[in-house]
Amino acid sequence: MRITRMAAALALLAPLAAAPAHAAAAAQPVQADSRWATDDYAEMDEAQRRWDDAQARFERERDALERERLAYDQARARFDRNRARSAAYDGPTWAGPNGEVHCRRSDGTTGTIIGGVAGALLGRAIDGGRRSAVGTILGGGAGALAGRSIERGRDAQCR
Repeated sequence: MRITRMAAALALLAPLAAAPAHAAAAAQPVQADSRWATDDYAEMDEAQRRWDDAQARFERERDALERERLAYDQARARFDRNRARSAAYDGPTWAGPNGEVHCRRSDGTTGTIIGGVAGALLGRAIDGGRRSAVGTILGGGAGALAGRSIERGRDAQCR
């Protein structure tokens, strides 16, 4: 019982004993913790600004890279479409980029060569061997012109 009486007495006297110490603590000014001085806030603000700048630079570079990748993909798709279209096309006409219609025609080289050889042989045979060089040259020229016009005239519907 003695302990309970003593505990009750201490419980009654505790607020009286604590009042002066608490009042004295409230009267003293609060000192700032040195870890959170205003200079530290300035350093933290500078570090945050550097972080924000680096983040913004990263996002700009990432966006630029994405735009370049998109442009590359579009150019590659155009190239693939044009290559597929030109490789698969084998018709007599096509429209150019300005809308002008072009015609696929032979330039007459094969006809010129074959006509020239045939004309030279025919000219030599007609000349009869008297002046074989003159007959061969005239026959080759005439045959080349005839062969070229025959080959180029084959695609007359494509004009």
